[in-house]
Amino acid sequence: MHMKYLVILLSKLAIFLVSAVLVGCASPAMPSNMTVRAADSTDARMKSPDWAKNAVAIKDVTGGRETNPAWTSNVSSSAFRIALEDTLKSVGLAPTNSPAKYDLVAHLAKLDQPFVGLNMTVTATVNYQLIERTSQKTVWEHVITTPYTASVSDAFVGSQRLKLANEGAIRTNVTQLVQRIQALSATDISVR
Repeated sequence: MHMKYLVILLSKLAIFLVSAVLVGCASPAMPSNMTVRAADSTDARMKSPDWAKNAVAIKDVTGGRETNPAWTSNVSSSAFRIALEDTLKSVGLAPTNSPAKYDLVAHLAKLDQPFVGLNMTVTATVNYQLIERTSQKTVWEHVITTPYTASVSDAFVGSQRLKLANEGAIRTNVTQLVQRIQALSATDISVR
């Protein structure tokens, strides 16, 4: 009778250990994996127009959530902010020696994540505002929603796949932000 309980206990322990290895601990999204670099893109729109060069600084980034290692990977507001700042520097939008003319506000409104799956698709929805510093008026506002899928070939462990999908969704979102800002003409953002 005791042997039967021992076998049950050992089988439950084995299932727990296998599950722990397959699931892993959640780790937060890394800013470097969410940053868009001008050198990485072949898109011609990644070149800043004259009005936007050295003109945009980050004012506020909200909506992110810290990662609980025992639960699920997330994107924190601070990691998202660093990724945005590094992106603006890389593509020539961030100010270098003078104050910015525009402030960028980003709010991570939603990060839709799957609970489990082989291919994990995360969809990031971010509300962006471009505010002219002198007048404090919003001159451009847009909501950008972008999905990104990480597959088993990207990472075998589910928590790592989710982290990659989080990072990819934000990186894709930031890419679209940069493209949309750089596609604006000076008259598109003039204060009315």
